[in-house]
Amino acid sequence: MSIRHVLKTVAVACGATAGTAVLMLGLGSGVAGASSLVSGDGNTTLSTTGTPTPGTPYDSGQKLVVSVIGNSTLSTANLLATSTPGCTSASSCSGNYNVEECEDPGGNPANLPTTAAGCEAATDNVLSSWSSTGALTLSGTKSFKVWDLPNAALGPPTMTAGTGLCDTDPNQCVLGIFAANPQSANGFAFPHLFSAPFQVTEGDGLNTGDSPGDGTPEVPLAIGLPLAAMAVIGGVTIRHRRRQQRAA
Repeated sequence: MSIRHVLKTVAVACGATAGTAVLMLGLGSGVAGASSLVSGDGNTTLSTTGTPTPGTPYDSGQKLVVSVIGNSTLSTANLLATSTPGCTSASSCSGNYNVEECEDPGGNPANLPTTAAGCEAATDNVLSSWSSTGALTLSGTKSFKVWDLPNAALGPPTMTAGTGLCDTDPNQCVLGIFAANPQSANGFAFPHLFSAPFQVTEGDGLNTGDSPGDGTPEVPLAIGLPLAAMAVIGGVTIRHRRRQQRAA
């Protein structure tokens, strides 16, 4: 194959890759449907509503559906076993889950918070009652509103440990699901779960979530183009060598 043909093939492939990348980033038409992030333990799922742009962080003010499947951590049996406040017997075990935005620098499990100083109290959603299985769903009017932190709209921050930020890499965050309030009831000493890490941007600064993303880091289009070219050249070289071997 001539070098001219190779260059033409690379150009076509790069053009195709660019088009694909545009669609993946949601800049083209036809991008639709919710997107989900699942925690490493499989218990918690964060799902977008509406039509998010793939490969972009959440937009401050964006609403998420939070789903937690039945699990042994938040179940009545474990709340009893750990003497969680408000749960003194199977027939007298009532309270609310506290769901808050917490920091997780680098999106690393080793960096998950261990005290209330790692979570923002102003983001607390307490609209879901304890369930015997530990399952809960925040959707509709109970959907969780994710924030770029710190945020003047929420007042003075309570999240002061670590970076104290919820933003883009390396300032990822998670949602903490607590059986007891982290700030007023030492929630970290009682059963709790964390969601998958996510990224969030300030957006237009209005906290309306009007440019929803899927919570993942944005990948620049330029990164994909050289990789595509290398793949094409590599493929062409292999085919050329094979033809030479056959001819020999």
